[in-house]
Amino acid sequence: MELKSVCLCVFVCATVVYLNTLDCGFCFDDLSAIEQNQDLKPTTPWANLIWDDFWGTPMSKDGSHKSYRPLCVFLFRLNYYMHQLNPMGYHLGNILLHSIASTLFTVFCYLYIFYDTSPAMVAGLLFAVHPVHSEAVAGVVGRAESLSAIFFLTSIAAYQRALQLSKGIGMQWLLLSMATGLCAVLSKEQGITFIAVCVVSDVVMNGAGQLKSTIIRGMLLFSFVVLFMVARVQIMGAELPVFTIHDNPATGTPTPQRQLTWLYLCFVNIHLLFFPNWLCADWTMGTIPVIESISDPRNVATLATFLGLSLLSIRALQRASFDSWRIIVMGLSLLVFPFLPASNLFFPVGFVVAERILYVPSMGFCVLVSYGMNIIANHRPKLRVIIGITVAYLLVFYSLKTVVRNRDWVSDETLFTAAVKINPRNGKIHNNLGHVYEHQEKLVEAEQLFQLASELQPDDVGAFINLGRVRKAQKKHHQAEQAYDTAIRLMPDIEKEKSFRIAPNYINVYYNLANLIKLNSNRLEEALKLYDTALRMKIDFVEAYINKADTLLQLNRIEEAKATYKKAVQYDPNYIDAYYNLGVVSLRLKDDKEAEDYFRYSLKLDPQHRNSLFNLAMLLKDTDRLAESEKLFLKLIQLTPSDWRIMYNLGAVYTDLQQYDRAEGWFRKTLELNPSHENAAYVLGAIYSQRNECNTTISYLSKVTELLLLLTQVFTVSNVDSFKQSQGYTNVG
Repeated sequence: MELKSVCLCVFVCATVVYLNTLDCGFCFDDLSAIEQNQDLKPTTPWANLIWDDFWGTPMSKDGSHKSYRPLCVFLFRLNYYMHQLNPMGYHLGNILLHSIASTLFTVFCYLYIFYDTSPAMVAGLLFAVHPVHSEAVAGVVGRAESLSAIFFLTSIAAYQRALQLSKGIGMQWLLLSMATGLCAVLSKEQGITFIAVCVVSDVVMNGAGQLKSTIIRGMLLFSFVVLFMVARVQIMGAELPVFTIHDNPATGTPTPQRQLTWLYLCFVNIHLLFFPNWLCADWTMGTIPVIESISDPRNVATLATFLGLSLLSIRALQRASFDSWRIIVMGLSLLVFPFLPASNLFFPVGFVVAERILYVPSMGFCVLVSYGMNIIANHRPKLRVIIGITVAYLLVFYSLKTVVRNRDWVSDETLFTAAVKINPRNGKIHNNLGHVYEHQEKLVEAEQLFQLASELQPDDVGAFINLGRVRKAQKKHHQAEQAYDTAIRLMPDIEKEKSFRIAPNYINVYYNLANLIKLNSNRLEEALKLYDTALRMKIDFVEAYINKADTLLQLNRIEEAKATYKKAVQYDPNYIDAYYNLGVVSLRLKDDKEAEDYFRYSLKLDPQHRNSLFNLAMLLKDTDRLAESEKLFLKLIQLTPSDWRIMYNLGAVYTDLQQYDRAEGWFRKTLELNPSHENAAYVLGAIYSQRNECNTTISYLSKVTELLLLLTQVFTVSNVDSFKQSQGYTNVG
């Protein structure tokens, strides 16, 4: 079978098995990487892609995940330019990249591993339809895997071309290898392992025959690594990302439990490649219990895994034939090296198992499986039919499993519902499903899931924060406070442990509790202390500044509130609501000029910010700049066509401009939406009085009299002090 036909077959299969992801939405990490990522927006400078992480957070900030993948974000931004937030375009891009990666892998297998289309086709098809790739293809953020894989293979292929030259080091091909290798790293961090694969292939191909060339190429690759690491440290700073103990429970255990657990995870990943029947979006927390002793039977599986890999290595070292040696070494290199950064064996990572990181290592798995079947078929001709049937069964099973697994990625609800069935001991999955129900306003179901999550993982701060939040939404304030208090008790003592770094989202417990207790006007000082605690732990916590300032306003500490709002815009110069609130505070301090400046600046950031439009229009009206006030009110009425406050004030503007016909129309609309608005009725009566329309005048003035009588009764019961709020400046908040 010709290589072109093989490539076409692989490309079509890789595409077809993922076509049912086109109607999937954004779910799980897609929400942070796509919907909430400001780096995708046209208003964000392109340079931000260099300085920000995968999620749009500056790499230098404490809250950064430190995942540096600017090329992947670049493609997301192109998607956003073409499709905005329509998920289909993003999923189509993922399918295309996976199909290209599968085809490129097939060509790579033919040109540099097997030199034969049959085993190359088997390896390519296995890779194209393997169910473990569903997370990397059906999940939009998985694009980092396929994009990195394309550059990863291209880099190794270019290096192979350099090795095929009879003289010299092949500088042109070597530079191409390093350039595409850099692209692999800028797509996903594990792309850096292309260097290890290249060095091993150099040794395999040349041995001691071209030792000088091998050393020079090795030194150049080493220099590349050093330069890249220096550049990355400059961008991200010297700090590592913050992970909680629940992201990778073994990190908090002593030796040898920690090492035994991490070694066992190698078996778990190999098992997923052979038997991808239990696939799950999250493997953290209690999914895989920590191995407590050497007598744990799971250690047998670990020994079997490393024994198998050792036997393969020994087989390669025996050099039964050069081809056998080359294929096994290349297969093991592709399997092992790309997996090492995520293995925990050199440094802890923020997850236990992640199916997406098996995308590139599965290439080595497919090479070894295809080679093994090819050996059996060649050495046992009678078994060729059985081998053919086995391959066909594997491909059909993998394809069907992939198609079924893809449907789990339709939405967060389907994804986490499926995950709970696979890993019911994982509290994080219950938390995530609880978030889904919370957003659907199914608060009872959400509370039950958060409660279960807190029982499965009693030391999980996040579960109690979630529990408190959903209880507050149900007006269960006392129970919500209990949940927040429990979360705070689980927090480390930051005063005693100065060097302790805490997950940024955990700081929300102080913020959420402060928001809860300030509902009681007698506990405002207590709320301020909680906001201050949150701000000591996260100095750029803008929302905490905003709510602290709001609390200070309730205490009539206006100057302090103003200083706090200014602190918020210091850390987030584009925080529109902070400028708006500064404008309202300036009004309370009777500084109309400063208030106008703040309102205009917030409108510069967002020309349709309704509160700023309304308050600026009111300010202009009160300072007799009626024409400009009219324009703003007309703009507002287009944004909110049924707001009677805007209609009333438009009528008032036209009254001041002595355009009584226009004023009449807006006052009438005001009364249609708010029949009890006595000011609108009174002014209408006055307008009709000027026109000598006595019956109409009497009608509206009678309405005013009725409203005033009713108002008198309301005053005696509720002690309302003014109706000015219905027509004046909006409140802070």
